[in-house]
Amino acid sequence: MSSNSDHHIRVEHTDGVATIRFTRPSKHNAASGQLLLETLEALYRLESDDSVGAIVLTGEGAVFSAGFDLEEVPMGPASEIQSHFRLKALYYHAVIHMLARIEKPTLAAINGPAVGGGLGMSLACDLAVCTDRATFLPAWMSIGIANDASSSFYLPRIVGYRRAMEWLLTNRTLAADEAYEWGVVNRVFSEADFQSRVDEIARQLAAAPTHLQGLVKNRIQEGSSEALESCTEHEVQNVIASVGHPHFAERLAMFRSKEMRSSALAVDLDAVCGGQ
Repeated sequence: MSSNSDHHIRVEHTDGVATIRFTRPSKHNAASGQLLLETLEALYRLESDDSVGAIVLTGEGAVFSAGFDLEEVPMGPASEIQSHFRLKALYYHAVIHMLARIEKPTLAAINGPAVGGGLGMSLACDLAVCTDRATFLPAWMSIGIANDASSSFYLPRIVGYRRAMEWLLTNRTLAADEAYEWGVVNRVFSEADFQSRVDEIARQLAAAPTHLQGLVKNRIQEGSSEALESCTEHEVQNVIASVGHPHFAERLAMFRSKEMRSSALAVDLDAVCGGQ
């Protein structure tokens, strides 16, 4: 049996939250082929684990992830190098696709620099928070390869066309405060408060109705590239599916009996409507 030191990630379970932690701090949590495959396998398991309501992605040590592990690139002819990158890209893209498609909320807890493919994985998560010492660098231009890891999909959607072009073409590093200003992260926390705030957000996500969160993810992912008519038709299909779930009947009964007033998920309609 493999020891824990043979693995490149660790999966931790607490209060309905599964944390996938990259455990290669001596390599700046660079994404080896093994790390990517272990992450993919973990996501497959967590997808069908009903005890898990939210998934956190983070790094061990001072770095979130340095992206592709360039030490694994073979020192051979161009065809051999291209074959290596083709295979690694398949692993990377499979992880990113799972982060986007898994019907549970995903939170990137960016504990330090997020570089290249590490940045790409954080962009693919539903939410992202970082420490005030985190930095963000595309890096592809500086190492001589084209941008990858879903950056051409997510960056224009998250930061806008002009900023995406600026960032990728100039390859400059964003500090945490600028990353927040651009929408790359949802929140920035101090180093001292970071873990407790990550835990708090993750528990809140895990406590919410997972099936509804999955429907939200599907519509936001797909709706941004659909025509209005197609988007609204898929929305109503999701509404019909959600009201057929036992959760809706329970919530409707609570609302009608006003028991929901004390719920953390309640909407106080009297307050919203000015008491009318």
